[in-house]
Formats: sequence, C-alpha cells, structure tokens
Amino acid sequence: MSQILVVDDEAAIRDVLIDFLTDHGYTATGAENGREALLMVRTLRPQIILLDIAMPGMNGIETLKKLRQEIPKAAVIMISGHADNDMALQALDLGAYDFIQKPLDFRYLERTLLAKIVTLEPEAGESAARETDGEGGRRTGHRSR
Repeated sequence: MSQILVVDDEAAIRDVLIDFLTDHGYTATGAENGREALLMVRTLRPQIILLDIAMPGMNGIETLKKLRQEIPKAAVIMISGHADNDMALQALDLGAYDFIQKPLDFRYLERTLLAKIVTLEPEAGESAARETDGEGGRRTGHRSR
C-alpha cells in the first residue's frame, strides 16, 4: 500500500486526515510544517504527499518547490482553506497533482488518491490480477483478456 505524508500545521486537520487514510488502508504519517516534511521524505520516501499551503515559516508553495527537488516522483496534493485561483494554478504549474479546498470533500480525496495510486503502481495491479482469478483462486502466470 502507498505511503502518504500529511503536512499541515493544524494538528486537528492533520490527525483527521491521518485517521481517514489509516481507516481506508493507507500508511499515513504527519508533519507539522514544511521543514519537518523535507526531513521526513528522506527516510519515508512517500508516494503521495498532502500539503497545506498556508503554514507559518515555509509555506506550501515553497515546500512544494523543495519537495520537487528532493522526491520528484511523489504526487503532491495541495490542500488549503485560504488559497485563491492564482495560488492553485501556481501549485499546479510547479508540479502539484491536484488542489483541494478545505473543508475537505473526503469522497473526492479518496477518488483522487485511488486515481493516482493506479498510475503509481501499475505493476502491482497487474501482478495482483495475474495471481488471483477474482474469486480468490490462484491463476497461472498468463493474463486472459
């Protein structure tokens, strides 16, 4: 399963997101600011990062720029309750995968995560399809169409 890093300076939001992700089978860890996130990505190597824009110190846009250098293949989903369209476009131009406004629509978040995970792990999905027949039985090494 994908490793997800949640970066938000508001502990309540960070905790709710981590609980939601954990309840849905993801491995989720939190960071309270951009600097902590940059330290954590060196060891965690998350596939997906949920990144708040409005944070004290290093904001989400600055953090996004540094994350693109540190872990360029990670999908960064920006979250914010204070952003405008220009900020959303800037984040997307810098390589963010998506931009979600607070309060978060958890159904949309889950669909976004699933869509990105499918593109991140195509081999895992294919090997799982080869290993089972969809009814719990084992398959041989070939795929049927």
